[in-house]
Amino acid sequence: MISVQLPNPQLQPLLYAKVTKYMLHGPCGANNPQAKCMVNGKYSKHFPKDYRERTDWAEDSYLLYARPDNGLVFECNGARFTNQYMVPYCPQLLLLFDCHLNVEISARLGTVKYLSKYIYKGPDKATMEISGRMQDEIKAHLDGHFIGPTEAC
Repeated sequence: MISVQLPNPQLQPLLYAKVTKYMLHGPCGANNPQAKCMVNGKYSKHFPKDYRERTDWAEDSYLLYARPDNGLVFECNGARFTNQYMVPYCPQLLLLFDCHLNVEISARLGTVKYLSKYIYKGPDKATMEISGRMQDEIKAHLDGHFIGPTEAC
Protein backbone atom coordinates (compact mmCIF):
# COMPACT_ATOMS: atom_id res chain seq x y z
CA MET A 1 0.00 0.00 0.00
CA ILE A 2 2.86 2.39 0.80
CA SER A 3 6.26 2.38 -0.81
CA VAL A 4 9.46 4.35 -0.42
CA GLN A 5 11.35 2.66 -3.21
CA LEU A 6 12.20 3.61 -6.76
CA PRO A 7 10.24 1.30 -9.07
CA ASN A 8 12.08 -0.62 -11.73
CA PRO A 9 11.96 1.56 -14.88
CA GLN A 10 11.79 -1.47 -17.21
CA LEU A 11 8.96 -3.21 -15.33
CA GLN A 12 6.91 -0.14 -14.30
CA PRO A 13 7.83 2.74 -16.63
CA LEU A 14 4.72 4.87 -15.93
CA LEU A 15 5.05 4.55 -12.14
CA TYR A 16 8.79 5.23 -12.39
CA ALA A 17 8.10 8.45 -14.35
CA LYS A 18 5.60 9.68 -11.75
CA VAL A 19 7.75 8.71 -8.77
CA THR A 20 10.79 10.50 -10.16
CA LYS A 21 8.66 13.54 -11.01
CA TYR A 22 6.77 13.89 -7.71
CA MET A 23 8.10 11.72 -4.89
CA LEU A 24 11.80 12.50 -4.48
CA HIS A 25 13.05 14.72 -1.66
CA GLY A 26 15.65 17.19 -2.79
CA PRO A 27 18.03 18.05 -4.14
CA CYS A 28 19.43 19.43 -0.94
CA GLY A 29 22.64 19.22 1.05
CA ALA A 30 25.80 19.67 -1.01
CA ASN A 31 23.75 19.75 -4.23
CA ASN A 32 21.58 22.63 -2.97
CA PRO A 33 22.66 24.17 0.37
CA GLN A 34 19.94 26.88 0.03
CA ALA A 35 17.09 24.32 -0.04
CA LYS A 36 14.17 25.05 2.28
CA CYS A 37 14.78 21.84 4.20
CA MET A 38 18.30 22.93 5.18
CA VAL A 39 18.50 24.62 8.60
CA ASN A 40 21.93 25.80 9.78
CA GLY A 41 23.58 23.54 7.21
CA LYS A 42 21.73 20.39 8.39
CA TYR A 43 18.81 18.41 7.02
CA SER A 44 15.65 19.34 8.93
CA LYS A 45 13.56 16.54 7.34
CA HIS A 46 16.03 13.77 8.25
CA PHE A 47 16.98 12.96 4.65
CA PRO A 48 18.76 10.93 3.47
CA LYS A 49 17.06 8.12 5.38
CA ASP A 50 18.99 5.00 6.34
CA TYR A 51 18.75 1.93 4.16
CA ARG A 52 16.51 -0.74 5.72
CA GLU A 53 15.71 -4.23 4.49
CA ARG A 54 12.30 -4.37 6.18
CA THR A 55 9.64 -2.10 7.64
CA ASP A 56 9.67 -1.79 11.43
CA TRP A 57 7.96 0.28 14.11
CA ALA A 58 10.01 2.97 15.79
CA GLU A 59 9.68 3.60 19.53
CA ASP A 60 7.58 6.72 18.87
CA SER A 61 5.02 4.63 16.88
CA TYR A 62 6.19 5.89 13.50
CA LEU A 63 6.98 3.40 10.78
CA LEU A 64 10.52 2.98 9.53
CA TYR A 65 9.82 1.95 5.96
CA ALA A 66 11.82 -0.64 4.04
CA ARG A 67 14.41 1.18 1.93
CA PRO A 68 16.66 -1.54 0.50
CA ASP A 69 19.91 -0.68 -1.22
CA ASN A 70 18.77 -2.33 -4.48
CA GLY A 71 21.08 -0.37 -6.77
CA LEU A 72 18.35 1.69 -8.45
CA VAL A 73 19.45 5.31 -8.94
CA PHE A 74 17.77 8.30 -10.56
CA GLU A 75 20.00 11.17 -11.66
CA CYS A 76 18.72 14.69 -12.29
CA ASN A 77 20.71 17.94 -12.65
CA GLY A 78 23.82 16.36 -11.16
CA ALA A 79 22.00 14.96 -8.10
CA ARG A 80 21.73 11.23 -7.45
CA PHE A 81 18.54 9.90 -5.87
CA THR A 82 18.22 6.47 -4.28
CA ASN A 83 15.62 4.92 -1.98
CA GLN A 84 17.11 7.09 0.79
CA TYR A 85 15.46 10.18 -0.77
CA MET A 86 12.00 8.72 -1.39
CA VAL A 87 8.88 10.28 0.14
CA PRO A 88 6.29 7.63 1.15
CA TYR A 89 3.67 7.14 -1.56
CA CYS A 90 0.83 4.83 -2.55
CA PRO A 91 1.46 3.57 -6.10
CA GLN A 92 -2.25 3.28 -6.95
CA LEU A 93 -3.03 6.83 -5.74
CA LEU A 94 0.03 8.26 -7.48
CA LEU A 95 -1.02 6.71 -10.79
CA LEU A 96 -4.62 7.83 -10.31
CA PHE A 97 -4.08 11.45 -9.26
CA ASP A 98 -0.75 12.20 -10.99
CA CYS A 99 0.53 14.57 -8.27
CA HIS A 100 2.65 14.65 -5.12
CA LEU A 101 0.89 12.60 -2.42
CA ASN A 102 2.78 12.00 0.80
CA VAL A 103 1.07 8.94 2.31
CA GLU A 104 1.87 7.71 5.81
CA ILE A 105 0.47 5.07 8.16
CA SER A 106 -0.48 6.59 11.48
CA ALA A 107 -0.59 4.42 14.57
CA ARG A 108 -0.52 7.19 17.17
CA LEU A 109 -3.67 8.23 18.94
CA GLY A 110 -2.35 11.81 19.06
CA THR A 111 -2.36 11.99 15.26
CA VAL A 112 -5.95 10.81 15.04
CA LYS A 113 -6.97 13.35 17.69
CA TYR A 114 -5.15 16.10 15.79
CA LEU A 115 -6.92 15.26 12.53
CA SER A 116 -10.34 15.16 14.21
CA LYS A 117 -9.68 18.47 15.96
CA TYR A 118 -8.53 20.00 12.68
CA ILE A 119 -11.68 18.84 10.89
CA TYR A 120 -13.95 20.15 13.67
CA LYS A 121 -12.21 23.53 13.51
CA GLY A 122 -14.00 24.02 10.23
CA PRO A 123 -12.85 25.61 6.99
CA ASP A 124 -11.86 29.22 6.65
CA LYS A 125 -14.73 31.07 5.08
CA ALA A 126 -15.59 34.61 4.13
CA THR A 127 -19.10 35.87 3.53
CA MET A 128 -19.86 38.69 1.14
CA GLU A 129 -23.15 40.43 0.53
CA ILE A 130 -24.09 42.25 -2.64
CA SER A 131 -26.63 44.97 -1.94
CA GLY A 132 -30.00 44.60 -3.58
CA ARG A 133 -30.00 40.79 -3.40
CA MET A 134 -31.32 38.57 -0.64
CA GLN A 135 -28.84 36.11 0.85
CA ASP A 136 -29.93 32.70 2.05
CA GLU A 137 -27.88 32.46 5.28
CA ILE A 138 -28.93 28.86 5.96
CA LYS A 139 -27.77 27.73 2.51
CA ALA A 140 -24.49 29.66 2.94
CA HIS A 141 -23.87 27.92 6.27
CA LEU A 142 -24.64 24.46 4.88
CA ASP A 143 -22.47 25.06 1.81
CA GLY A 144 -19.50 25.98 4.01
CA HIS A 145 -19.96 23.23 6.63
CA PHE A 146 -17.72 20.18 6.47
CA ILE A 147 -18.77 16.89 8.06
CA GLY A 148 -15.85 14.75 9.18
CA PRO A 149 -15.95 10.95 9.62
CA THR A 150 -16.50 11.05 13.38
CA GLU A 151 -19.29 13.60 13.01
CA ALA A 152 -20.89 11.50 10.26
CA CYS A 153 -20.96 8.40 12.50
